[in-house]
Amino acid sequence: NRGLDLEMLIENKLQSEDIDLTEEPYSDKHGRCGIPEPLVQRYAEDLDQPEKDVATNLDQVRVKQLRKQHRMAIPSGGLTEICRKPISPGNISSITDWLVSVGLPMYSVSLRAAGINDLSKVPSLSQTSLHEAGITEERHISKLLAAARLLNPETI
Repeated sequence: NRGLDLEMLIENKLQSEDIDLTEEPYSDKHGRCGIPEPLVQRYAEDLDQPEKDVATNLDQVRVKQLRKQHRMAIPSGGLTEICRKPISPGNISSITDWLVSVGLPMYSVSLRAAGINDLSKVPSLSQTSLHEAGITEERHISKLLAAARLLNPETI
């Protein structure tokens, strides 16, 4: 069954990237979905799967994990509903928030270890600085650089 395989692939990937879907912003305290769309897009690319399947599976994993913790879980209803609310710049107050908003939260530790621990340093990120931080996946580098250019220094 391909669906189950995809769910397992997603669970393993989340684990390897240390992403906990039961935590904010992925789930709010009422168990509603808050998985950022860029995360869905990246997983679809990384796993070479259609976005709607990835969205459905991410949400199934999220609901399953919430229920395991005996918490409320409201399934999202697929891609149409998956967190169409982009994370507003006002809610981005740290490197971690920014990485979550672009769907690459697993680089939080690497960037902080490389001394990129403040949002004001994000707009000046370069391919070199990301390589030095140990980030080697080219697609992720271009996503980070594109998102870094969009970060408005005035909103930081």
